[in-house]
Amino acid sequence: MRVSKCVSKGSYGCPGSERLKVLRRFIEDPRAVDAVVVVLATWFVLGAYVTAFAYVSQPGQVLATFEKAGFTTVTASWSLLTLYLFAGFAAGLREGRLWNRALPDGQTGTFAAALVFGAAWIVDQAFWAPIFVSNGLGLDALFTPPHLIEMGAAAVIVSGPLRAAARRGETLAGPVTLTSAALLLSVLTFATQFIHPLIDPWAAGDYDFRPVIAHATWLGENIGVASILAQAVILAGTGLLLNSGFKLRPGSMTFVFTLNGVLVTITKSHFQLLPVMVATGVAADAWVAWTARRTGKPSASLCAVIGGAFATSYLVEVALLPAGSTWGFSLALGTIFAATMLTWMMGRVLRAGLPGAVFEPYEVLVKSPAPDEHWTLDPDNSVREQLVRSALDDLGTPEALGRNPLAKLPGLSRGGSAANELREVLVDVIGELAGSVAARDAECGRVLLDYYVRRVGSHEVVAERLYLSRPTYYRRLHHGFQLVATRLDEMSLAGRAATPAG
Repeated sequence: MRVSKCVSKGSYGCPGSERLKVLRRFIEDPRAVDAVVVVLATWFVLGAYVTAFAYVSQPGQVLATFEKAGFTTVTASWSLLTLYLFAGFAAGLREGRLWNRALPDGQTGTFAAALVFGAAWIVDQAFWAPIFVSNGLGLDALFTPPHLIEMGAAAVIVSGPLRAAARRGETLAGPVTLTSAALLLSVLTFATQFIHPLIDPWAAGDYDFRPVIAHATWLGENIGVASILAQAVILAGTGLLLNSGFKLRPGSMTFVFTLNGVLVTITKSHFQLLPVMVATGVAADAWVAWTARRTGKPSASLCAVIGGAFATSYLVEVALLPAGSTWGFSLALGTIFAATMLTWMMGRVLRAGLPGAVFEPYEVLVKSPAPDEHWTLDPDNSVREQLVRSALDDLGTPEALGRNPLAKLPGLSRGGSAANELREVLVDVIGELAGSVAARDAECGRVLLDYYVRRVGSHEVVAERLYLSRPTYYRRLHHGFQLVATRLDEMSLAGRAATPAG
């Protein structure tokens, strides 16, 4: 009777069919897969930090209870994650997909990294640790080759949802994406836990290990300053990655940094230092909101705000603790300045150095335009494409875009901000190309739109999204520069014609 009712209602009327439909969603829906991966990855990283607590909270001994709890959590979460991705991979192959497309975008790498992690784990437990580790504590345990491979694989695993969101071209960072970014940051801080000020606050007067360096106080200062600078750079890089790839809701940076702070402070139970990470996130969010009024996204300035806020909030927090700080005002102020300057320079280098490195397939595009090169109407002159490429590279940096010779072309400037007007023109031209009736021109426009305007991801990501081979992709990119240059020619000539003679 029950079977006949299911048949009369259709296959989707059966409870078993509904459950199967839900299960298939968690294997095939990219966002559902991301959510499952990020939940399991959170337990994975949490287990690693609990294990670290077992090893470093008490000098010279391992807390067996916490070691077992952390080890079990890591093993269980990794096993569930690997089995889950294997099920999705097998289902994709059964449906006839290629092996590299059997899982949703970004998750094939996660599955491969999970297998690498398992192999390194087996090598470590069965061969390496019993033979090569001398005491099983400190860096002697953390920095064995199998453990380094495990940490590298863990970084790929936890960043799967972040990569997937970038590959899909999502412009707004959701909770899953932000959690993935926080876990990636936490893997980096786990690997550098030996030089983290929230784990070893050498500036604090009541830090447990200060007596160890009682006759060499300079050693604590050296390590303390180095740890602040190192973690400021890591935090700034994370903030720059998120802000350059996504639109951030208010509180996004605070969420990412706070989640990382919770995990880091577990290591030696220094939860009183958690406000440092909250304050750093609030400062970063405030700067992103403040600069949203202008065209483009901050890079060097955002890095400097994150680095400076981290160093300042940390040293202020330590000074406000009951035992206070052992550092003088000059050293504290110098550390803040150094962190701000270092992260600012990092932001400048990343902003200036990354775009040009991906154009190697075309030698003509590698050479940057010299300061004295100007726009020319000669279609065979390579300067035209170089200037277009340079302008597109600087689309998010108004000060650099305003210095481009294209900003001075007749017909482009209408008396307002040269950078803003040039950006509007370039975006409009690319949009027109993407909507062209000519298939080749439309492909060129979509390549430029995804890479320069929407900032979907790397050239490889854009090529994969548009189903273009690498040679075809770069031909479309090259031809797209030419098409933009031709359209600028038309606008420039029209602007000259409209300008009354002297």
